[in-house]
Amino acid sequence: MIPNIKRIIFQVDSKMNHAIIDDSPIQVGCELVIPDKFKVKQPLCIISHGSGGLGADTDLFVNSLANLGIASLCVDSFTGRNIDALHWGDILSSYVSPKMRALETVHAYKYLKEKNFEFLNLDKVACVGFSWGADTIANITGYYFNQLPKDTFYALCYGNLWPFEEAFYNAKDLNVRLYHGEKDNWTSPDKSKIFAEQTDSEYVEFYDCVHGFCKPANGLNDVGEVTINHHAPFPIPTELTDVYKWIMKGKIWEDTDFQKVNALMEYDDLATQRILTDIHTHLID
Repeated sequence: MIPNIKRIIFQVDSKMNHAIIDDSPIQVGCELVIPDKFKVKQPLCIISHGSGGLGADTDLFVNSLANLGIASLCVDSFTGRNIDALHWGDILSSYVSPKMRALETVHAYKYLKEKNFEFLNLDKVACVGFSWGADTIANITGYYFNQLPKDTFYALCYGNLWPFEEAFYNAKDLNVRLYHGEKDNWTSPDKSKIFAEQTDSEYVEFYDCVHGFCKPANGLNDVGEVTINHHAPFPIPTELTDVYKWIMKGKIWEDTDFQKVNALMEYDDLATQRILTDIHTHLID
């Protein structure tokens, strides 16, 4: 059931950070969703979309959380940059670094703090990210964790999480949980396992699940050929300037561990409900 909700639309300042190295100023759209039937101060869940942008997964979480009495904040990292999705086959035309996305997400949270909305409890916060969005949330734990409440719950769902950056060790002192599908052939579960092991975080693996298990769709979906680097022995840079130099040198094709696969996605309700329950438990129970 879609709840009765209020939507507040606003923008925060950011930088282009895609195509040919471009730091020109832009504004990024944000949406705060408030479940109308709850009159008490509501906790907040920050939702970070994947490489396909806002879609069925973010909609599902917004509505499900609203039914649980939890407000949500979605930051649209693509529309303000004239990007419809992150196209891995043409990365220079659509790249937005997870660190840049993390910074603009924190700016959106700080905007809410400055407005001091009476219906929000901004001391009770969770963050959830899907795929490329999980990398965004990981960068919050690494670089901007001190901008959010200390007991914020971070849910990283089937992220790429590579390379493992030294800043990510900050997650050792945070409440981080990683969720991955056992049969994910797009972003390997090994990467989430490495992150969990290095940061003493909890790792949850869903049996027989593939990529995108939080995104409602009709059955098993073959999204086409993608290039993956499940075990690349050299660090892959995440900052745009380094990515540009790296691709221009042809390094993306040097390593034999790069391979092309037909990536699979399929929704799994049990896995999705587990994550929603964990968020609810942290924010409400």
